[in-house]
Amino acid sequence: MLHADIPTLHPRPENERLILSLVRQADGLSKAEIARATGLSAQSATNIVNRLENEGLLSAGKSVRGKVGQPSKPYQIAPQGALSLGIKVGRQSAEIALMGFDFQFQKHRRITYDYPVLDAVREHVLTGARDMIDQLPPDQAQRLIGIGLAIPDALESWEGAIGAPCGSMAAWRDSDLRADIESHFAMPVLQMNDASAACLAELKLGKATEARSFLYVYVGTFAGGGLAIDGRVYEGLSGNAGALGSMPMKIVRSGKGEQLIGAASLHDLEMSALQAGVDPQVFYGETALPDEAERVFATWLDIAAPALAFTFVAGQAILDFDTMVLDASLSPAMRARLVNAVHAMLPAHDTRGLRPFDIVAGDLGLRARSLGSALLPFQAVTEFELRFCQTNSNQSPNGQ
Repeated sequence: MLHADIPTLHPRPENERLILSLVRQADGLSKAEIARATGLSAQSATNIVNRLENEGLLSAGKSVRGKVGQPSKPYQIAPQGALSLGIKVGRQSAEIALMGFDFQFQKHRRITYDYPVLDAVREHVLTGARDMIDQLPPDQAQRLIGIGLAIPDALESWEGAIGAPCGSMAAWRDSDLRADIESHFAMPVLQMNDASAACLAELKLGKATEARSFLYVYVGTFAGGGLAIDGRVYEGLSGNAGALGSMPMKIVRSGKGEQLIGAASLHDLEMSALQAGVDPQVFYGETALPDEAERVFATWLDIAAPALAFTFVAGQAILDFDTMVLDASLSPAMRARLVNAVHAMLPAHDTRGLRPFDIVAGDLGLRARSLGSALLPFQAVTEFELRFCQTNSNQSPNGQ
């Protein structure tokens, strides 16, 4: 089903986005608190809040009686006020998720495959997304504001690294999945690199750090990265900023160089496990590793940790951040071991001239990329980039 006219996503008025973002950040604010935090007059704040409530984006809580004056009523984000659909496509899995305005998944589906065949992946994405939308009641379907797509750049590359037959992924080179989805649903689709989308999710939803600027590495089938600067994901001129999977691993005087992808890849970990007769799923579960799985994981760490440490040190030479974030599709326990192993390798580097930095474990794991994909429409329409976080003072978020 093709549609000629695709609506465009337009940001809501600035003060509306400001209020929505402040309420989300504080998990509830009264009209008086909103007026103080924004610098708006009490009447202006009241008018905007009433409008957002009437549209279903904010909901009023129970009145709270203070020590003096009239009771105040906190306003919160209404989960069903707006919806988005997130689609994540990777080299060995695809996900479709419906997200509410509270940034929580309401529905989620995931499939896995050995390697991505364009026609099969496209059919799964279109059919799965259509099923998810068709299951919505009419009043909720009208609140779907857009679709986000998180997908690796150059998806057709590194066929051999995941065991795909030569040429089997070449069709991705000239494809435009974003346009296919957009025309099929007659709905705007926003696209971001999958690792950058994971970085966006960490920035908006993660509890690992309060830092607004950090270098982000995600270890999935391959390693990838993202860059958060002043509370925003920086994508560069072509959307490929933070392409840390392509980080060179050595000085090349002759022959071919190596990349981080070749050293910190969960695909390599899984292949090593299979060769040793170990079920790779043990690295994603909560049970202790059997002896042979422990040996496989330790061997992989010996290669991955130094490569990741080098990547973070090289990044600090350019970026000058306090914090770096490392997340992975691994179980929390395995992810913590990876972060600790990377920390242990930092003293091996000559860091004279560099400011010390911390590496923290991301906490979104396997769903980081699909969360990021679903956040993209909200990021475009309802979010305001808060520069200050003072919701109980007379200073506005713009410092005025």
